[in-house]
Amino acid sequence: MIECSYGLQKRFDFLSKIISATQPARVLDVGCGTGANLTERLAQQYPQLQFTGIDSDVASITFANRHRVAANAKYLVETDAAELGLFEMVIASEVIEHVEDPVAFLAFLRGRLTPNGYLVLTLPNGFGPFELASLLETLLHLSGIYWVLRSVKRMMFQNTATLAAVDTLAISPHINFFTYSAINAMIKASGFQIAQFVPRTFLCGFGFDIVIRSKSLIAWNAKVSDQLPAQCASAWMFVLTPTQVTESFTYNRGLDGRLRRYLNEKRWQLR
Repeated sequence: MIECSYGLQKRFDFLSKIISATQPARVLDVGCGTGANLTERLAQQYPQLQFTGIDSDVASITFANRHRVAANAKYLVETDAAELGLFEMVIASEVIEHVEDPVAFLAFLRGRLTPNGYLVLTLPNGFGPFELASLLETLLHLSGIYWVLRSVKRMMFQNTATLAAVDTLAISPHINFFTYSAINAMIKASGFQIAQFVPRTFLCGFGFDIVIRSKSLIAWNAKVSDQLPAQCASAWMFVLTPTQVTESFTYNRGLDGRLRRYLNEKRWQLR
């Protein structure tokens, strides 16, 4: 995979480093989608380990099984995955921003881990450049201006962007928008401690993809996020280890979160 402004290769390298260091016998990828950008590539890189991908979207799992190459990978619809047992590593990459109850989701992930296991959690910064650009894109979509701008872009710029493999076939807009302090509090209240944190990328998404195109800018974009405060990054990557649950936590989207959810669902015609 050639790196892009979204830091997909940086995410893959981050996971590879954790897997190499911990050597989990069994890895569960929750919300794996088609498996193309992560699960399948990891399984091919680590043929001695067992990878299981689960997802609620039947079409994505069907696609994953149809295109599976790695013999040590399998893909299951979430409802068929009740008796999988425990895993030394669980991956939840770009999933928690889609779920109705993120606290219950973290509890589910913790319940899939062995006592000494690792959870790799990646998610967008709910108030970072990517999500703010996505909000602008949604507003432009709903107003009809987006299609005018897209036509202008096609006339002005040659499309040389590197396309990632199909990550999911589901229509599942973001409904959660976390601040850095909120996701940290939720992690700790859900019975995890942070073993490692790495920001993934600085600028990406609508508008930024026009600017961040050259290899040098893409490399700078991934590297500079490591130097900036976490609140400035577009996306975050955590390695978590289970600990005791010491407090309760109630997630409240707030007025801003509820409005952004409404707009996203309106754009994708889910309302």
